[in-house]
Formats: sequence, structure tokens, C-alpha cells
Amino acid sequence: MTVYVDSNYWIYWMDRRHPEHRFVTQTMRAAVKEGIILNVASFIEVAHYFRTLGEPEFSSRMDEVRNLRTLTLVELDLTTADQALRFLAQYEKVGIGGRDAVILATMKLHGVKRILTHDRDLRKVKEIRVADSIPERL
Repeated sequence: MTVYVDSNYWIYWMDRRHPEHRFVTQTMRAAVKEGIILNVASFIEVAHYFRTLGEPEFSSRMDEVRNLRTLTLVELDLTTADQALRFLAQYEKVGIGGRDAVILATMKLHGVKRILTHDRDLRKVKEIRVADSIPERL
């Protein structure tokens, strides 16, 4: 069963300086074995975080993600955008913004029900299951 991995989990996993790193390592390894779906918007969000590393470290990290055999990288198309707009309207009162709406749309259109994230707002979405191995307080 495929799982969506939010950008915060990628960042915590790939940057050992974060205190969350130790809590996501095992979870991410299991997700890689299971199969991961990721949209291009989230991929770019991860790239944005690592952009200051300089070449070739930046390219190496992004290639590491892009070249995972069990990763399905999904483009942002009009069908996804239309679904994201519906989620924006449906969940605007619980804090779901544009990026989260695109994630939800990607998950719905690809039949993915579970997401790895440390985002509290996504826990309020009844159509998905949030998996979070990071304690509330570190």
C-alpha cells in the first residue's frame, strides 16, 4: 500500500540536525519499502529547503529522492488543481491551505489514504489517516 510523504518528513529524514530526525528514520525506511507517492509541488518544497547547500550537494540530495525505485512522482495537472480547489473550499475553516489541498487532491486521485506528516491541520481531514512518529513535544 502506497503512502504520501509530506515535505516535513523528507526534510527531517534527510537533515540530521533536526531533533525530529531520530523519530522519522525508521518510519521513512518502511515507507520507502512500501511505496511512496509525492507530487511535484511537495518535491519542490523539499528542494526549497535544501537550496542553500550549493552544488553538488543540493543535486545529490534531490536526485536521492527522485531516483527512489518505490517513488511515484506525480505532476500537477488541471484535474489535480480542480480537486484541490474543492478541498480548499471544504476545509478552509480547519486551516487547509493551497499546498495541503494539492496533497489531498493527489492522494484522492491516486487512491492513497495514508500520509506521513507532522502537520496538525491534516489530522482534521476525515478522508485520510495521518501517521506521525514524532512526539508532540520534543
